[in-house]
Amino acid sequence: MQEMQHQVALVMGGGAGTGRATALAFAREGASVMVADINAEGAAVTCELILEAGGKAAHVEANMALSEDVERSVARTRDIFGGLHLVSNNAALGVPNKPITEVSEKEFDRCMGVTLRGVWLCMKYQLPLIEASGGGAIVNVASVSGLRGEAFQSAYAAAKGGVITLSKAAAVEYARRGVRINTVCPGGINSGGMAFYMQKMPQELREKTLNAHAMGRLAEPEEIADAVVYLCSQRASFITGHDLVVDGGVLVRSNVLEF
Repeated sequence: MQEMQHQVALVMGGGAGTGRATALAFAREGASVMVADINAEGAAVTCELILEAGGKAAHVEANMALSEDVERSVARTRDIFGGLHLVSNNAALGVPNKPITEVSEKEFDRCMGVTLRGVWLCMKYQLPLIEASGGGAIVNVASVSGLRGEAFQSAYAAAKGGVITLSKAAAVEYARRGVRINTVCPGGINSGGMAFYMQKMPQELREKTLNAHAMGRLAEPEEIADAVVYLCSQRASFITGHDLVVDGGVLVRSNVLEF
């Protein structure tokens, strides 16, 4: 029997990459899935993939930085599927690599608006419905950059660090109210912007980026999605306020011997 049958999942940023992989993974476990994304076409494609595989899905256009969009995505989930149990908040916006003194106020605010404020807005509107539906779990996608900082990515690292501590605060608030809240912290992922930039990089820089991971490669979106779905499952029923690092060994790379 599929573990998440009779449960409803909402994937914010589900129109491509890791978000799409997560939506498909929820559907394989039997959940009804609402796919939300600022890219309506991408959300529709993800939805269609789930329906073609025999799952249940709907989609909605939503910008995580806008409270009205987030509220609408939650309301549409309730209206179509009758409740909400499982969430992956997956969208983020970075800033081009540059020294902290060269980051503009506009760039910093845009990054914070989507990456941190967006996650706060999502939980603000998602948590009441999850609690009213009998409880469930939220997984916010953070980053190893938020755990250790990242040179020339100060805004993004600060925003992801904020996602981590915000998630811990919410986890404590809802620990006895039936909602578990955790983060997944990936390293490099072979999708979206990362894949695009890797193709444009000089060979030497590409190899350096891959070698920053002890396993010598980037994660596939499905590997991150599996971690998200695990944290939402009953197999993780006693896990809350945790940061699950899925980075191929980025954080331990300095301890790896060269062979």
